[in-house]
Parts: sequence; C-alpha cells; structure tokens
Amino acid sequence: MSNPLPRLVALCVLTFFLGLGRSPITDSDEAFYAESARQMVTVGDWLTPHYNATVRFEKPVLMYWMVAVSYLVAGVGEAAARFPSALAGLTLVLLTYSVARRWGDSDTGFLAGAIVATTFGTSIMARQALPDLPVTTFIVFATWALIRALSLDPVDAASGQGVDTPAHRRKWLLAAAFASALAVLTKGPIGVLLPAIVAVPLAYYERRGRHDASSNRLWPHGLTASTVLIALLLFVAITGPWFLAMWSRHGSAYLVQFFATENVARFTTAEFNEPRPILFYLPVLAGGFFPWTPFAVLWLAGIVRMLRSGGRTTLVNVRLIVWASAPLAFYTLSVGKQPRYILPILTPLAILLARAIRKELEVRPGSSQHLFRAVSATAIAVSLGLGLLLLRATPILEAAGSGYPSLPALTLFGVALALSIVLFVGTLDVVPMTVAITSAITVVVLHSQVFSPPRPAPVEQVAATISTHWRPGYTVGAYHAFGRNQIFYSEHPSQNLTTLDQTAAFLDAPTPMLCIISESDLSKVNPRITRSLRQLDRVPYVDTAGFRLRDLLQPDAESVRRIVLVVTNR
Repeated sequence: MSNPLPRLVALCVLTFFLGLGRSPITDSDEAFYAESARQMVTVGDWLTPHYNATVRFEKPVLMYWMVAVSYLVAGVGEAAARFPSALAGLTLVLLTYSVARRWGDSDTGFLAGAIVATTFGTSIMARQALPDLPVTTFIVFATWALIRALSLDPVDAASGQGVDTPAHRRKWLLAAAFASALAVLTKGPIGVLLPAIVAVPLAYYERRGRHDASSNRLWPHGLTASTVLIALLLFVAITGPWFLAMWSRHGSAYLVQFFATENVARFTTAEFNEPRPILFYLPVLAGGFFPWTPFAVLWLAGIVRMLRSGGRTTLVNVRLIVWASAPLAFYTLSVGKQPRYILPILTPLAILLARAIRKELEVRPGSSQHLFRAVSATAIAVSLGLGLLLLRATPILEAAGSGYPSLPALTLFGVALALSIVLFVGTLDVVPMTVAITSAITVVVLHSQVFSPPRPAPVEQVAATISTHWRPGYTVGAYHAFGRNQIFYSEHPSQNLTTLDQTAAFLDAPTPMLCIISESDLSKVNPRITRSLRQLDRVPYVDTAGFRLRDLLQPDAESVRRIVLVVTNR
C-alpha cells in the first residue's frame, strides 16, 4: 500500500474539521471552556480559569490554554474554540495508525486509523470544545510509551536498538512521563492512573512468560533508578508549577476542591452525575463505535479460533485486550459514569477490530467469507433502518431550520446502496474503505443538516436581546434555557436558576432583572409573582442535540419546539 497518511488526514478533514464553526457553542460543558478561554484572552489572567464571573476549579488549565491560544491566532469564535479538539482527533488517528503498524503492518494501521477517524463518537467529540479528546490523545500516547518502556518484546525496540538498552527505556519512559503530565494538566489524575493500570499488569504478564534470569529482576533490564527519577522529575516539572501557583493564590481550598471533590467524589458519589447501571457503557460503545459496530461480531470468530487452538493468543492481542478492558472496568466501577470517559479505549478497540477484519478477509474456507458477508449485510440493514427513522423525522428537522431536511435520510440510503454494490458486485476487500468513506460523508451531512441551525442561532438571538437591553445594575438569570452558552455570546454573567420558586423570587426582586425562560415555564412562574413582566423577545427553538429515539419514532414538530422568552421586571 502507498503512504496511507494522506488518506487518513483527508478522512479527518471531513469528519473533524469541515464546518467546525458552523454550529453555535452548545448549552453544555462546551460553554465552560469556550467562555473561560475567552476570559483569559480578555482579562489577561492565564493562571486561574474564570467562568460567569467566578473562578472555575473543576478542571486543570491546559485545555483553557489551548483554546485561548487558538483565539489569539484565529480570533474568538466557534471554530477556534473547537480547533484543539479537532487537532487532538487527528493526532489520535495518526497515533492509532502508528501503534497498529508497529504491532502489525501498515494495512492494519491504516484500517485502525480509519476506524478511529470515522466513528460517530470520535467525530462528535472532535467538534466540541471539550478536554476529553485532547486528554484521550495524551493518555493513549502515555500508555503506548509506558508499555514500550517496560517491554521485553523485540517488536517494541527502535531500529538497531534492543528493548533492554538504557537508551530505549529512558526515551520511552520520559515520553510516558511527558504525555502523562500533559494529561494531568488537561483533566487530572486519570492522566497517570489509566496508563498505569494498563502497562503495569502487562509488564508483569510479560515477565511471567519469560523464563530466564532477567525475569527475576525487580524491573526490566536497562531500566535504571536514575531513569525513573528523571522521569518523575520531568513529570513534576511540568505539572508542579501550575498547581503550586494555584495553591499560592487560592490556598489549600483549591487543592481540596480539585483532588477530593472533583476527582474522588465524582468517581465515588452521585453528586455530579446520576448513578448509571453496571452495563451502562455497552450501549455507549455500540452507539459511539457506529458505523463499525456490526463488524464487532468478527471478534467472536477470533475468540472461537483462539479457544479451538487451546486458548493461546499472541502478546499483541493480550496487550490490546488489557488496554481496552482495564479502563472500561475502572469506569464501570464508578458511580458517576459519563459516556465520554471511556474514549481512551477507542484506540485498542479499533486496532482489535482492524486485525479481526483483516483476518476475515484473508483466504479462508467459505464459512469465514459468509460471516463477513453477513456482518456487512447487517451494516446495510442498520443504515436503511436509520435512514427510515430520519425520513420520518423530516418534519422535525424542517422545524429546526434544516435547509435540506430529507438529505440525512437520503445519505443513509446512499450508504446502504454503496455497500450493497460493493458487497454483491465488487470484492470484499473494498468493504472497509467503503464504510470509512460513506461514514465520513454521513458525518458531514448530519453536522450540516441536523446539528447546525441557521445563523444567527436561537442562543445568539437571545444573547443579542440581552446585550441590547442590559444596563448597569441589571442582573441576568436563566431558568432551564441557555444557562451556559448565552454568556459566551452576550458576555454578561448570568445567575443559574434551578427551581420555579427561585425563579419567581428572582423576577419579583426590587432590582432590575433580565430572565431567559421558556414560555411554558413562565406560565408556571407568573402566578407566584406580584410584579408585571415585560416580554423583550420570543425565540422558537428546537434542540436537535437533545433528540431521543421516541422523537424519531413518533415525530411531532410541535412536541420538540420550545419557545424561549427574554423577559424583564422593568
């Protein structure tokens, strides 16, 4: 195969970068990072993130810095806010290719990279100003580097250099320390924990299977105490200054808030995320891995072959399985589960799937070919089913302002047609690339027609009204409507109102107030207040990001349309 890197980059341009600034900043955690980084650039405080006129201790600083630097280069805007995530997605694809190529071959590396580039989960995260994809990239590199630093297998050696040489161990341990430090500065202690729970058990497994004098050493030959010390010092040198500066400015309260509350409590309690069932991540993986999900059945064929051979498997398979299962088990045990937490297992899963697909496409008895055809036919059926759902949802997309509301359904029908032609007329070898290309096209269409409302978007209209009517002494509040992202557009702090009674008290205050509230919620608040309110704006709004399956099965434009009001007590 010719150099696959240009083709991987081209896929990433479609799935990660094209139309990056087309949709507005969402009313989710994305608003925290987009606005806090804008504050850094505007105010000039590059130490402490601020959001909504308060300090933000929830996450470390690196993601804010990356977005702020992007603003300095390209100006404040949606595309600049999301560029670090898109760039991290591209880096993750190339990193996956590198790992799969070293542990396999270039063709497997290309397919694994293409899988990461075209899964819906990666595409969604690359188009949001969130730290999850950057921290995933740092964690994946740290994990790979730590595995290589502790490896006993020649496959991990550099050209002309053995794995037991001090130079090899030093290089990769320092690389692991560097990447882990960046991960910690992006999201916290998981930057160290996740690579460790993968690489350390694997190192123990390799040593147990090696029957020579080196297996009795405390750590691998060539890994010296001075190398470990230098790696620790590098890690501290990168992470220490910012945490020390935050402690100096904000005292021990910051350290307690971040390490105890934001990490331990988030993992062990339901304070931040509602408790999810033990199997919560199975449907998350199925949806996030689409359109490659049906091909996961091929893993079962590999397991069957392994059992028939007496349970033996290769070291590479063991590594990938542990790499995928250890973080998944870790987050499955947590109380506060979030779908994007398990992004670091995407690389090993993609490599496992690429290896399984390549095995099934080798010359085998007819049964294996039948299995691959059956899996491909399932992918066609799923595309047709989703196309039918989106066709039923055309009235909802039209209400959301889609310029071509039937295009998403037609695109999925086209995907099914392309796969059918390749499956029944062409050769099976072309199926994986067809899936990758059609997935990239589908991502572009869904982004432009489903998740990108006409501009100015409703939140921009609301923010413009706030900016027009705001005067010194006014307080802005939001009740269950644009409570986060309108701050990015209006640049006015907002009070988050969480209950009807709190909202009524807010509007009944003697001081001037501006409130963002839905029409239906205002009808519940009105009987609780004594002041008369004045309506400043009325904005229809369809939240396509909040679509549920029932909205597609029983489409009703009126049921998903909300009317958002801007009112004042003056």
